[in-house]
Amino acid sequence: MSSRASSVSAAPARPGKARIALWDNARFVLIVLVVIGHVISTVRTDSVLAFDLYVYIYLFHMPAMILLSGLFSRAETSPKAIRSTIQLFATWGLWEGIWAVIHLLADGKAPGERFLVSPAWTLWFLVTLATMRIVLPYIAMLRRPLLFSIVVALVSGLSPAVGTEFSASRTLIFLPFFVAGWLIKERAWLDGNWFAWPSVFLRTAAWIVLGGVALVILLVPGLREMWRIDRWLTWRDDYARLFERAPLGEWHPTQWGDIALGGAAVTAGLLGLAAVMIFAILVVVPRAHGIATVWGARTLYVYLLHAPIVWGLRTTGVIDRIGDLGILGLILLVLIGVGIGLLLSMTWVTRVFRPVIEPDFGRLLQRSPA
Repeated sequence: MSSRASSVSAAPARPGKARIALWDNARFVLIVLVVIGHVISTVRTDSVLAFDLYVYIYLFHMPAMILLSGLFSRAETSPKAIRSTIQLFATWGLWEGIWAVIHLLADGKAPGERFLVSPAWTLWFLVTLATMRIVLPYIAMLRRPLLFSIVVALVSGLSPAVGTEFSASRTLIFLPFFVAGWLIKERAWLDGNWFAWPSVFLRTAAWIVLGGVALVILLVPGLREMWRIDRWLTWRDDYARLFERAPLGEWHPTQWGDIALGGAAVTAGLLGLAAVMIFAILVVVPRAHGIATVWGARTLYVYLLHAPIVWGLRTTGVIDRIGDLGILGLILLVLIGVGIGLLLSMTWVTRVFRPVIEPDFGRLLQRSPA
């Protein structure tokens, strides 16, 4: 995303154009998947293929975005880091106001008691990212920061009190990916030519992983009827509610101990699969500079601006009508998602919408020393 509001889009400090291109290319691929996922979200249960595509995307796309955010975050409380976090909160507050105006004009609904408490739709990411930046310096002091974050993620599903308020549930569940991203840079886990320029064997293995997961999802008979895994992949509910709304076939534990162990096991499996898929994606993403490299530096614009567009397509019934066309409709929706991603990556978009995407609040803050 954009360098001012999110370190996801900041170029890495280390030298090496191939590494810079890799992260920007990866960001562009992921943001397009974000848009596609939101476009098909409301029609995902209309067909087996739509459901399978939705599940595949949601298995890894937001964990990957979080990991890339952690990759360029620092475990420090320097003035620069503080200003960057304040910028995130400021952008979030501005867009909460924008969404409030949208709902007021379109639906006549004034902000309710949950205004700012539960972030509006896609804005959870800004709150989650800002919160993770705040806690990272403290987590970094631990001897096993990644293990700690994994335990926190698995334990977070035990309590219904951990919900959508201030994006608590997603912040905790995605925390391991943010910490892992920070550790990748801090401990140089992916340094070296083996990752900068993967071998044919490694690339082939990565494609097999990505294709294999897709094939399994497609071939599981009646996945949508057997397990509403899509409800797990939104990461909003506690284990008890998840098992109630989306049991795994006949497996519907009711005792607290069974719910806790079962929920933690399923969550660990899904998070582990996400980690494998993220690594595979990073292996196959092109390393060379290209137009996608440029677009990948503008993902915050795509992320924030695509939401009102998709919301408009939903509320006007356009997505539902296209979805009624079956497989052809699904293909058209995917193309619409790609088109929105491409359109919002254009240079003119950054010029026109910069005031609402990267608002300059510098005058409100004390100037930090150089």
